[in-house]
Amino acid sequence: MINRFANLQKSTIAITAITVVAAILRLWRFPEIPGGLNQDEASAGYEAFALLTDGTDRWGNAWPAYFPSWGSGQNVLLSYLSMPVVGLFGLSAFSIRLVPVLLGIGAVPLLYVALRRFTDLPTALIGAALLALTPWHITASRWALESNIMPFFLLAGVTTLGYAYTSSRPRLLIPFSLVFLALALYGYGVAVFVVPIMVGLYLCTRYRTVLKHPLAVVLSMLAFLVVAGPILLFVLVNNVLHRSPHFVSSLPFTVPKLVSSRLDQITSGQDLAALNTHFVTGGFGDGYLWTVPNGFLVLGVIGFPLAALGVYFAARTRSPEANLFTFWLIGAVALLFVVPANGNRANALFIPIIALTAIGIGGLYHAMSDRKTGRAVVAVVMATALGYGMLFFHDYTTRYPKPIAEAFGKGFGDSLKSADGARHGNEPIYITDHLSLNYVETLFHLKAKPKDFQANSEVKTVDGVYQVRNYRHYYFSGTETALDAAPSYIAVLGPNEARKCARTEPIDHSGQFTVIRCVTR
Repeated sequence: MINRFANLQKSTIAITAITVVAAILRLWRFPEIPGGLNQDEASAGYEAFALLTDGTDRWGNAWPAYFPSWGSGQNVLLSYLSMPVVGLFGLSAFSIRLVPVLLGIGAVPLLYVALRRFTDLPTALIGAALLALTPWHITASRWALESNIMPFFLLAGVTTLGYAYTSSRPRLLIPFSLVFLALALYGYGVAVFVVPIMVGLYLCTRYRTVLKHPLAVVLSMLAFLVVAGPILLFVLVNNVLHRSPHFVSSLPFTVPKLVSSRLDQITSGQDLAALNTHFVTGGFGDGYLWTVPNGFLVLGVIGFPLAALGVYFAARTRSPEANLFTFWLIGAVALLFVVPANGNRANALFIPIIALTAIGIGGLYHAMSDRKTGRAVVAVVMATALGYGMLFFHDYTTRYPKPIAEAFGKGFGDSLKSADGARHGNEPIYITDHLSLNYVETLFHLKAKPKDFQANSEVKTVDGVYQVRNYRHYYFSGTETALDAAPSYIAVLGPNEARKCARTEPIDHSGQFTVIRCVTR
C-alpha cells in the first residue's frame, strides 16, 4: 500500500512537471509570437464577436452550423468557444488565441490519462512528454487556426469512448461516449471521415459489450446525432441535396447553403496520389511557416519505425482500447484519399502517431530482457526528443518571429489607427489588397458592429468567393475608381506597394505597412 502511494505520488509529480513544461513552451511570449494576425484567425475572431453582439455571423446568419465566411465556409467551434473570452477581454489576438493555447496545454495531460487507462504508466508519461515537445503541437497551440482544435476533441473523444466501455458503469457512461467526437465535426469538417471509421472499428472489437448493453449503445448513437445533427444537416444540404429543404428555414439555427465548395477548390487540378505521397514521405512538411519553422520536422524525432512498433505492440495486446489510436490513425489516413494534405488538413494524423510512438517505445522497453538496457534506450530517445524540442523552441523565439510576423501582417492594426486619425472630412481610406481578406482584418481591428457592416457594405460573389468592395469609407481593391475620383484619400500600403498620385504626403511608416495621403489632383 505504501509503495502504491509512493508510485502514485511519483507519477503525479512527473505528469505535473511535463504539463508545466508544455505550458511554458506554449505560453512564453504569448500572444506576441506569432506576431500579427492570420486572416483565418481574424475571421474566426470576428465571427465570435458577431455572435456575441447580434447572435449572427458577419453575414447575418443566426447561430450557423457552419460559417459561410469568404464563400466556401469556415468551421464554427472555435468561434463559439471563444465567445465568453471575447466578451470578457474584448476582441484581440489574446482573446481569440486563448482557447487554442489552453486546449493545447490540456491535450498533454489528457493524452497521459488515455494512455495510462489503455496501456501503462511509463507509456503514458512517454506519450505526454513527446506531445509536450512536438514542434507541430507547440506551433499549432499558439495561434488560432480554427481547424487546429479538432485533434483535441478527437483525443477527448477517444479517451471518453474507451473509458465508458471499460468502466464499472457502462450503462451510465456509454450513452455519453460519443459527445466529444460529435463536437470534433464542428472543429474541422474532415472529422466526418475520421470519426465513423474509428468508432466503427472500435465497436467491432467491442462487440461483446455492444451486445450486452444495446440500449446504451443506441442512446450513444442518438446523442451523437443530436449533437452533430446541425453539421450533418449542413453536409446533407451542401454535398448531397445541393439545396435547402423547406423545414431548414424553421430551425433555431442556420444551415447555410454555400456559394462554393471548399473541397472542390482545394482538389481542382491536384494530383492527390503524388502530392500526398510526397507529404507523408517528406515527414509531413508542407513548407508553410505556420505549420513549423523552416528547417524543423513537424513531429520532431518521432518517426514511422517507432509508430509502426506501436501498432504491433498494441495489436499484440488484443485490447480494443490499446488499439484505439490505431483505429484513429486508420481513419485519419483515409483523409489522404480525399484531400490534398498539408499540416492543418492532415492534423488528425499527428496525435495517434505520437501515441503509437509512445506505445512502441514502451513495448520495446518491456520486450528487453535486460531492464538496464531498456531504460537506457528510453532515456536516449527521450533525451533526443528533449534536445530537439529545445533547439526548435530556441529558433521559434529568436529567428522565427520576424518571418512569421511578416506573413501574419504584424502592425496592420496600428497602421489602420494612423489612417483613421489622419483622415480629413470624407476622405476614403484604401486598405492594401496585398493583405489577405483585408476587409476581415479591418472589421476585426475596428470591432465594427456586424449589422453596420451588413448595412453599409457592397458585396459581390466572384468565382465562389465573397468580395467586399467597401465598408463605409474603407475600400479594399487597388483598382477602386472611387479612390481616384476623390480629391485625396488615405492609403494603407503593403510592402513595395505604390499608388499613382499627383502628390503624396507621408503619414506613418511602422513595420511593413506605410500610411500616406494620396492627392489625386
